[in-house]
Amino acid sequence: MTRSKYFLLFCIAFIFGIFFGSYFSIQVWILFLLAGFSIALVFLFKKNKKLKVLFLLLIFILLGFARVESEKLNKVDILKIDELNNKEISISGKISLMPEIRNGKQKIIIEDVKDKTNDKEIKGKIIIYTDRYPEYDLGDIIEVDGKVKIPEDFEGFEYRNYLLAREIYYVMYYSDITLERENESGFYAQVSKLRKQSDNLIKKIFFQPQAGIISAMTLAIKSDINEEVLETFNKTGTRHIIAISGMHMAIVGLALMYILLAIGLNRNHAFYFALLGIIFFVILVGFPSSAVRAMIMASLALLAERIGRLKNAGNAIVFAGVLMLLFSPNLLRYDTGFQLSFAAVLGIIYIFPKFDLYFKKYSDRLKIKTMFLITISAQIATLPIIISNFGNFSLLSVFANILILPFVPIVMLGGLLLIVVGFANLSVAQILAWPIHFILFYQVEVIKIFASFDFGYLSFENLSIWFIVIYYLILVLLISYKSKKYK
Repeated sequence: MTRSKYFLLFCIAFIFGIFFGSYFSIQVWILFLLAGFSIALVFLFKKNKKLKVLFLLLIFILLGFARVESEKLNKVDILKIDELNNKEISISGKISLMPEIRNGKQKIIIEDVKDKTNDKEIKGKIIIYTDRYPEYDLGDIIEVDGKVKIPEDFEGFEYRNYLLAREIYYVMYYSDITLERENESGFYAQVSKLRKQSDNLIKKIFFQPQAGIISAMTLAIKSDINEEVLETFNKTGTRHIIAISGMHMAIVGLALMYILLAIGLNRNHAFYFALLGIIFFVILVGFPSSAVRAMIMASLALLAERIGRLKNAGNAIVFAGVLMLLFSPNLLRYDTGFQLSFAAVLGIIYIFPKFDLYFKKYSDRLKIKTMFLITISAQIATLPIIISNFGNFSLLSVFANILILPFVPIVMLGGLLLIVVGFANLSVAQILAWPIHFILFYQVEVIKIFASFDFGYLSFENLSIWFIVIYYLILVLLISYKSKKYK
């Protein structure tokens, strides 16, 4: 076994330690005792290579466990926040993400929070739910007067821990908000302006509900998608296509690169244009941390494809994941974006080459086959994550996804391109939009047809972690088997 494979094994062991440490708790002194015992066994069996590696793997698993436990200990001071629970206070802070508008209300997240009542800083971020109007923008400084609450879990969902992973410690509902300073200049203001202009362009280029779907897929704006359409997405297990994640970013980046290669660009130029496409995409959604992490994953996959070593990029992706988890171990359990990014990119790296080899005999002049196989590979890798986070699964969703997923890269790339063209000439963009319009119409109709069937609809309110573990173990075994077969 090569050094790179040992490195990969140790990284995976650390991730497994993080994973199990997120669900189970072991006292720190027991972890230290087990780690010390394992280290002693490594030296004791240093001449037996297999046992030595086995105990080293155990050490890395324990290190993952220890990192989660240390995070719990670090949160002790932060979690001593009960003194503010249900207190009426006046605070001010900067809006850290693009406000999200859904169902007639506005969701705002603020950071750099100051407690004006007690003249002190408040750690972490705060979610504020307020009325639809007036609207606020990324970077605005607002003052909020109202009651602070600690988030509560609901329906078996650990909402408080979910928010803790994002450093959000409080929520406030329908409080009095005053705009202290509008962010009229600077990077945040320009991003917000670009996003709003892009959304307005999409509404002029497309009809509804297509315009709402395009805005959701390219700008992360879901306010224009009505509940009836969302319900059809939920029922058919296809809502993930309108939830921006690393899966979309990796698929779009690689699809763009393959298209550029197909039209004659060399690998270096194709890589840089594809990378610019991903960066533009992240800017449009407002540079949230989840999108930045997804961009890192997708960029590594692009870099691997650029140097012609996509099959060997696994180590870099896994190591990037380890670094992110080392900084914030709660990402693995509570950050859906990280989960989808990590799994999707690994799926593309390990599953796509197997499919590509199997379907090698079929022509791929326009890279349509490649885009289809990349999309399906990412879907297979993320399936249990999608089920566990969205809670529902239709036995027919497999067929629905097969029929609509291959067109997702075309829709997203087409949507981004039409935004650019629309800024230059709206009339040209409206003409060029017709193929994308028909594809979206096709996708919506397929989803509606599958949503009309009542059979095969399953609900997974509390999906066992063992299902996820077993699924990925089986997937790894299948990938390994294929790699030997086609070697």
